[in-house]
Amino acid sequence: MSLKVLQVALVPIALVSQGLAVDTPILFRFLPDYPRIFRRLWERHKNPVSWVCRPFFGLVFCYGAILHNWPIILAGVLGMGSSWFWFPKWKHTPAWAEEFINKEYEVLTPDNHWDLKRVVLPSVGMPLGLAALAGLLWYLAYPWNWVGILVLVIVTVIKIIWSAKLEETVLNPLTRIVLIGFGLGTILGAVLFVWYG
Repeated sequence: MSLKVLQVALVPIALVSQGLAVDTPILFRFLPDYPRIFRRLWERHKNPVSWVCRPFFGLVFCYGAILHNWPIILAGVLGMGSSWFWFPKWKHTPAWAEEFINKEYEVLTPDNHWDLKRVVLPSVGMPLGLAALAGLLWYLAYPWNWVGILVLVIVTVIKIIWSAKLEETVLNPLTRIVLIGFGLGTILGAVLFVWYG
């Protein structure tokens, strides 16, 4: 199998994995075109609309597990994984978004390619954490499965705090963006539970 064919097969997997906190600039650097593709799409991540999608699809993922519905779980995973590059970069990107995403890129590309804190733990921990959350939501009976939603909210708050430490100007806009995502996800949740309940 040529490297070109391997690249065609792996780039979509890498891009979705990036949205799930896997450090793909490091792990997929052996693909010749991936750094260029990633950098171009990373610029699109500076559009704050894409940031609304993460909590929204996080809730979709949780609802799918509670409802024991694999298509909804898959929609949540694919949405969380790929929505970071769906929307074009704004012509006038807010300075806080530009600064934050540039700093986040620096975190994703450390000098030590196997940095435990920046590369290994997020690349393994986030996918395993999502699997554990799905299991928790799937197997716990009502009302205890809603504890899983609380776990998602707590993880989101931790991400907001981490983001604010990385770039302090991002705290207020990011908090509003996350609340919009959770609000839209709550509306969708009401529809799903009426539809499937």
